Amino acid sequence: MESVAQIAEILQTVFGEQAESLAKRTGFIKRYRVGKVTGANFAMSLVFGWLQEATIRLDGLTQVMQRCEVDISASGLSQRFTPEAGAFMNQMLEQLTQSHLQGQRPETRLLKPFSAVIVEDSSTITLPAELASIWKGCGGTGCNSGASMKIFVRWDVLRGELMGPRFAEGRTNDHKSPFADVELPAGSLYLSDLGFFGVSKLAALDHGITGQKRYFVSRLHPGTWVTTASGHHLDLKAIGPKEVGGMIDLGVRLGKQEQMPVRLIMLRVPDEAVKERRQAIRKAAQSQGRQASEALLVLAKWTIVVSNIPRHLVSTQEMVVLLRLRWQIERLFRLWKEYGYIDEWRTKNRWRILCEIAGKLCAMVIQQWLIHEGCWQDAERSVFKAAGVVRREANRIMVALIEGGLIKVLQAIRRAMRSGCRLQKRVKEPSTAQLLEMGLNWPVQVWMDDAQEWA
Repeated sequence: MESVAQIAEILQTVFGEQAESLAKRTGFIKRYRVGKVTGANFAMSLVFGWLQEATIRLDGLTQVMQRCEVDISASGLSQRFTPEAGAFMNQMLEQLTQSHLQGQRPETRLLKPFSAVIVEDSSTITLPAELASIWKGCGGTGCNSGASMKIFVRWDVLRGELMGPRFAEGRTNDHKSPFADVELPAGSLYLSDLGFFGVSKLAALDHGITGQKRYFVSRLHPGTWVTTASGHHLDLKAIGPKEVGGMIDLGVRLGKQEQMPVRLIMLRVPDEAVKERRQAIRKAAQSQGRQASEALLVLAKWTIVVSNIPRHLVSTQEMVVLLRLRWQIERLFRLWKEYGYIDEWRTKNRWRILCEIAGKLCAMVIQQWLIHEGCWQDAERSVFKAAGVVRREANRIMVALIEGGLIKVLQAIRRAMRSGCRLQKRVKEPSTAQLLEMGLNWPVQVWMDDAQEWA
């Protein structure tokens, strides 16, 4: 009840007095008039309209606005998408992301040692060239647009807390993430893809601040200097297991300067996985007009992991299971794009596009809050099924914001998620949730589906 009341209070505040204040501050609304567009009814109609139906047209949005007793034509609404509207919707997203809500922590054996399990990643949205002056794209070979934005997200997959999304220009390197590492809590586990890899970054996590240690599990970036404790350089190709399923777990040091002590785990993968990785490597090299690295093609035979987690907390096999958690945020972005349509729109109006991206991301943040409240305590929850419940009930949330009774509506949504929102058990290819419970009993044929990351 407490968290439901908290969500209700945040929604009422953000889509009430804060929306009106931001609308005036950004210049979107010059003066208030009864029955006309205001900051609150504009934001509410867009966010909950897109939450219910992400592909809704302008005519549909005008019908949603009628719930707020605003009579406006599709043409009139189209004219409301201005630079000020874009700034206003951006500010609304920032207000929502300042609220951090946590779901109930599930009892997952393998994750018990950690205070949080933070996964970080970014996703790029390609924009029309007319927006290049606002959001610069990557440019160069292989880039099909001079305008794009990156969305950075951190997600605590243990407690469900969402941090972000935060925007950056499409050309921004993942190393320049808008999130500071000092924001990670003591005792937490951090996972990210190779775009965020850096020995100095990992060393900062390991040392922490004021003695607060944070843990990490990461794939090793090819070319990273690796030595034994005595300082002898290691040739990974020579020490890697030769048989499929073979694993080694060594104490090594990373970096010529840092000499950071870590565990190095190498897992020999099947020939089919090696083939997929090598295809991805060659395709990426070709798109950049260069030859694929022979060293990288050889190292594709193994999944190579580094971590500072002690062996008494996580075994060698369990380390590979933990690495799979990084793919949960890929599933989050997939949910946002396939069902939230955050990167699709039916307009050439650049300001409407920016409003639509911000508004749909507002919808996705609210959706995650409700999922965390409704079924996060179940380790085998299906985020995709739970999101379907939220979409079906989005209209009720908006009506309750206008007419009252929001807490009862949110409680009803939570009850609905207690049924039919679980993953199906899989025998041949267990889900990550199953593997986290199975621990040392996970089947040896379970491999990382990481060919894209090798690119």
